[in-house]
Amino acid sequence: MYDVCVGLGYHCESTYQLRRVTGVERAHFFDWLDLDLAAVREVIAADFANVLRPGRCEPFSDGACVRDRDSNIRFFHDFHAPAGAPLTPELIAGQYDAVRAKFHHLATRWRTLTASRSRVLYVHQDAFDESGAPELTALHTLLRTRYPDHVFDLLWLRRTPPADAADLPPGVLWGTVPLVPGRWEGDDAAWDAVLAPLDIPRAAGAPAGPEPQRTEPDRS
Repeated sequence: MYDVCVGLGYHCESTYQLRRVTGVERAHFFDWLDLDLAAVREVIAADFANVLRPGRCEPFSDGACVRDRDSNIRFFHDFHAPAGAPLTPELIAGQYDAVRAKFHHLATRWRTLTASRSRVLYVHQDAFDESGAPELTALHTLLRTRYPDHVFDLLWLRRTPPADAADLPPGVLWGTVPLVPGRWEGDDAAWDAVLAPLDIPRAAGAPAGPEPQRTEPDRS
């Protein structure tokens, strides 16, 4: 049984769905962020030291969010502007210390979890089918190398099945969840189906579904 499910992006859909299915709202570092798999790997490899360094945040997407230039994380929910107004360097500077303190706390929570005896299922939603087996293998290897006593598996969710699934290492599972145009939360039924067979914490009444494709979990 997995004790904890931890999302690794790509964006808000994964956070929403994991909280909906598990009923657990305890925050983790990558919740509600917009970032690709390369950024996830770089942040973990740097032990979070490359995120929110002073002077490295800028308005992005016409002021709709803040981009951290070092990690390429886009923060859509942590910096705030008055209604109808864009984020500006001045607004970012005024909120920077509080946002940095929040993510310092979440980085500490991550380190505590990876040093614990908890069994973790990491979930990366490859929202644009950008990655392949080599990228997921690299993330899995990084986690095992950086946290050698940590017990975990990695679930890779794409819009379409990966062509190179046979190249995935033990401990990496995969499944598919479709894009739902106009609904940022994603397809509830598809997420239910891909997560239901897994032994994870879950909200009462979560339905069962077909077994996702997988390699054998790595329990060593």
